[in-house]
Amino acid sequence: MAQSISRTKELAGVTALVSVTENVNEFEKIIGLSQRYPGFLMPCFGIHPIQNDADGFRSVTLLDLEPAVPVFEKYKDKLVAIGEIGLDFTPWLASTLQQREEQQKVFQMQLSIAQSFDLPVNVHSRSAGRQAVSFLKEHGVQKVLLHNFAGRPSAALEGAQAGYFFSFPPAVTRNNQREKIIRQIPLENICLETDSPALGPNKEERNIPENIRLSCQYIADVKGLSPETVCEVTSKNALRLFPKIHDYLNG
Repeated sequence: MAQSISRTKELAGVTALVSVTENVNEFEKIIGLSQRYPGFLMPCFGIHPIQNDADGFRSVTLLDLEPAVPVFEKYKDKLVAIGEIGLDFTPWLASTLQQREEQQKVFQMQLSIAQSFDLPVNVHSRSAGRQAVSFLKEHGVQKVLLHNFAGRPSAALEGAQAGYFFSFPPAVTRNNQREKIIRQIPLENICLETDSPALGPNKEERNIPENIRLSCQYIADVKGLSPETVCEVTSKNALRLFPKIHDYLNG
């Protein structure tokens, strides 16, 4: 971990990392890491729509969220965002209407928590891009990052028009699936992400934070801009979306 953090700072020029969770068991771990790397690693709590237990992957339920609520409250002053939260309507995961409705309830409750704390949200939207954008707009959520968005370009444009941000990991370099989305939405609505240890440039290899350079270069190539311009604009976007990063950097 320490070597990876050092390489990220030195080789990629990264000044801050926003680290998300997927289940309540990770909350205290993220706080511990933020204390170990003060002013660099920023904590973000969320209950992901996909949960993993002894029986394998499954759709999230309200019982998964219940023990997390008091921990959100306990650390609300330390959080820079709520996430990773959202919807995952992949057929093998959420094949029934009941599962999808419960995902929406868990999502909505965490959106309410974010709004009550005045925090942005980091949103997962696999096989539910348009539904996620519509749901966010319906609930009046304004501070939004849709990470690794793979929905239709029209849904992305709708989100951009609502002021939402979109981030893309190094996995975009594997194929041109996101090219049309990146080309169509303004750079002012784009952030960089790694989603490490997943979604790296090579599917079978562990992704590392310094690979964020690859996301930057890919977006620059698609938009016909310099990597320096993409880095500058996306950094400003991240600071607008996550204003509490300023507090950590200046603390």
